[in-house]
This record gives sequence, C-alpha cells and structure tokens, in this order.
Amino acid sequence: MTSDDKTCTIRFDGHGYYLGFGPTRSRQNYKTFAGALRAACRKGYAVLNTQDPKVEYLANEGKTKIVTNLISGKLVRIAVNTPHYCDPSTETYWSS
Repeated sequence: MTSDDKTCTIRFDGHGYYLGFGPTRSRQNYKTFAGALRAACRKGYAVLNTQDPKVEYLANEGKTKIVTNLISGKLVRIAVNTPHYCDPSTETYWSS
C-alpha cells in the first residue's frame, strides 16, 4: 500500500458494526459484518481486518480487568469490552 491508500477497520460496539478511521468512526451502524465490509469497499477503503470483530467481543463478554484511575490513582474494575473513552485510566475519559 502507498501513503495515498485509504484504509479503515471494521469494529463492533455491542450494538452494531461501524467503520473506524483511526481514532474516529463512521456515523452509520451496520447490522452485519458483510454489510460494513461492502460499505467500506463502496467508499473506496481497504479494510485492514478481515475477521468478524463480534467473535472477539462476545468471547470477552462478562470478563473484567483492573485499571488505575488516572486522576485518583485508585484501582478500578471495568469490563474488558469498555471503550477507551469510558475507561478512567485514559486521558480521553477525563478530557471535556
């Protein structure tokens, strides 16, 4: 691939699939992985992941991890599937 190639990933958030472009994501949700893949190809993007991310999401459902709260330094238990913007150990969580 060259630097001019457009790439994206297909992610699953528990409600549906969406196209991810680095830290941002598309505003459209897709019901199926195949639908999201078709939409990415129609828009001219090369998809970096070709395996269904729902499989990994469901495998981690119910599992937790312990992270350190960025502000207080206390340990916090959160779900493994918690998005980074809802994780108190990240700057994104604390920025307004």
